Amino acid sequence: MIYDVIIIGGGPSGLISANEFQKESINYLLLEKNESVGKKLLITGGKRCNVTNNLDVKDFIDALTLKHKRFLYKSLNLFGPKEVISYFDDLGLSLQLENDFKYFPSTNKSSSVLEALLKNLDPKKIKVNEDVKKVSFEEGIYVVKTSNEKFMSKRLIIATGSMSYPMTGSNGDGIKLTKSFNLQSDKFTPAETSVYSSYVTKELSDLQGVSILDTTLKINNTKHKTTGAIGFTHFGLSGPAVFHLSENIYLELQNNNNLISFNLTSKNETELNQMFLRSQNIYILKVLERLTIKRIAKKILDLLKLPNKKVVELSKKDINKIIKMLISFEVKVDKVETVEKAFVNRGGIKTSELNPNSFEVKKQPGLFIVGETVDLHGPIGGFNITIALSSGYSAAFTIISEIKNL
Repeated sequence: MIYDVIIIGGGPSGLISANEFQKESINYLLLEKNESVGKKLLITGGKRCNVTNNLDVKDFIDALTLKHKRFLYKSLNLFGPKEVISYFDDLGLSLQLENDFKYFPSTNKSSSVLEALLKNLDPKKIKVNEDVKKVSFEEGIYVVKTSNEKFMSKRLIIATGSMSYPMTGSNGDGIKLTKSFNLQSDKFTPAETSVYSSYVTKELSDLQGVSILDTTLKINNTKHKTTGAIGFTHFGLSGPAVFHLSENIYLELQNNNNLISFNLTSKNETELNQMFLRSQNIYILKVLERLTIKRIAKKILDLLKLPNKKVVELSKKDINKIIKMLISFEVKVDKVETVEKAFVNRGGIKTSELNPNSFEVKKQPGLFIVGETVDLHGPIGGFNITIALSSGYSAAFTIISEIKNL
């Protein structure tokens, strides 16, 4: 049999494509290497699955750090956060808003998202335990060889994911499978992950469990910075600000730039100088406790080897050291989490190879690449699943339009 379209990969992008084909009675087949589909989806967002967010398309794209983020305008205008919410509502799963930003399934279970994406699919059109080994284009037909069989199709969607959490089947297969088509790609690297620091584990071990809720994190000697929360852990630093900057931290580490810094107080240098001038007869620890978390206040004095004296008894040099540490606390980073354990991966097939309307390969008609296999990613907060769903929907929309107009 020659199918109208074969989908390789049963993640969000592959499953939404399958749903669209099912609705329109398209002759499709979905191949999944695992014993079941959606394994990575089930562990997403602490098994709760942050499906999307409440941003409009412009704000959604503005929140991305990608240089090529404008590529997403067309697909997100076709199928963006609002459409994601409506889509799941039509599937019988309502999404609830948390903290005025993130949308989770009302059940608080990622399994509900998977069940919704599977409920209308014909099980006979999904073949599991089919590990695709090779893809080729022969006489106008895509030939897909697995460890078990050979399948043929007029069109092909590759939705195999990145290298994040390979135990779920996401191991970078898509790059290998498209090798014969000579597509440009960037290797997968870690993004949205924690960082390891022996300085934190040795010198700052007593700060484990402390979080700074609103700080600006910077990579020294670069323009890279972000705001958000940072937490001290048993291995280094974690939290939204660290996650957001981690892909750049990884890249800078390759250039031996391993210093990051963040503020321990909301006050600037001028405000701090004025505060110390007004607090001459107050003990320095008491002043610091007004400016930052108590455990951090004590740690500043320990690190600078300063006694708890009245401010007036400290030298101007010592005051300047304290101010410098408050506004720019430096940490040496050893490494970020591995590409396999990172929440998200940077890299994949370059968007310059794809049509932004459809995710179809420009030089290879009928070949579509969607989801995390493409070099598109965003911060934690529903961005990545939205991009996956949008790309899968856009590819299916194009294929259906093409078939219906034949």
